Amino acid sequence: MTNAEVIKQKIINLVMGMDNEKALEVLYDVMVKFNNPSSVAEDELTDEEWNEIENDMKEIEEDETKKQEEIAEHLKQWKSGK
Repeated sequence: MTNAEVIKQKIINLVMGMDNEKALEVLYDVMVKFNNPSSVAEDELTDEEWNEIENDMKEIEEDETKKQEEIAEHLKQWKSGK
């Protein structure tokens, strides 16, 4: 298996494990841009596009953190018998 094939498989595994629709939309948008040869290259993204990506990533991270905190709280309550 080539290095590119290994990376593709890792990406597929990560995507298949994601349930966050916003994260999937961001990944899709970025992949479409890089998959299309006539599309904008990474170094040609506008400041607005970079800001949008950064804001989306922050929102995704906050959502994931919130979910982890909720899970931890549920486990804590479950362990205490409440």
